[in-house]
Amino acid sequence: MAVKLRVLGTAFFFSVLISRLASLPGVPVVAGAATADTVRVTDDEGASVAFPRPPRRIVSLLPAATEILFEIGAGRDLVGRTRFDSHPPEASEVPSVGDGVRPSVEMVVSRQPDLVILFAGPDSRAATDALRRIGVRVLAVRHNTLADLHLNIERLGRVTGRDSAAARLSDRIRDDLGGIRRVTRELPERSVYYDAWWHPPITIGGGSYLDSLITLAGGRNVFGDLGSPSPQVSLEAIVARDPEIILYPVHRGAERAPIPDRPGWEVLGAVREDRIRVFDGEIVVRLGPRIADGVRELARAIHADSFSRPGWPTAGGEEP
Repeated sequence: MAVKLRVLGTAFFFSVLISRLASLPGVPVVAGAATADTVRVTDDEGASVAFPRPPRRIVSLLPAATEILFEIGAGRDLVGRTRFDSHPPEASEVPSVGDGVRPSVEMVVSRQPDLVILFAGPDSRAATDALRRIGVRVLAVRHNTLADLHLNIERLGRVTGRDSAAARLSDRIRDDLGGIRRVTRELPERSVYYDAWWHPPITIGGGSYLDSLITLAGGRNVFGDLGSPSPQVSLEAIVARDPEIILYPVHRGAERAPIPDRPGWEVLGAVREDRIRVFDGEIVVRLGPRIADGVRELARAIHADSFSRPGWPTAGGEEP
């Protein structure tokens, strides 16, 4: 029975591929038919992608891109998303195609997309090549820094014909982050350790956008001098850098040992003096339209002794 199902699934996959190939006009669909209104963008793999008209069947394999599309009014054009896309609530109504990293090309193609957005990198290379071979437009983008966020908002605004909405979103994010920084700049800088994982200890380095968010929130990442976005470190190195505060993000489905229960961690002053800050990690790690909310969460954690949690700093950068 399982073999029969696999055969049927493969047959369906190739029938979709054949229908896609049959619709090609003799030139790669990625290039598109040039018109006066054609929009052309270059992705982060150097590929030039042309859009004679805005795509109307989009598969997003990047949860942050899904949020951006909904925010700029293009959510109705989504026909596929990853199983991790949880915001906005309407995203759950879009069919899931599974994982965004090493995605199933069969699942993606079954949604008959005219645009697929995915993360540029070696893990997506096979899917990117396969989709382009059958004429599906692909935008392979990096999404590691605040600069990447604004660039991708601009790109998605251009290809969907929502440039104005995209510009407003970028401006709002810049204003909100600027307002938070104006508040935190007046506060004492606190050295922090970000507890990404514990066995072995993994944190964030200067190569992660989270390092920038900690700075905006009024903190100093004790491992910010490391170039890797997620370096593995030792307990001895953490002790030597003696962070004032330990940031402990909570993620659904990723249980970790509480810091006070970890052997040897009691030597840290932040553990002995109960300076462990537990917060919602989901909103912090999603580099998208809600990123200012993530920085507010970090700022409240780092400066818990200075501000009460509700309402600080408020949206729009206003001080309480």
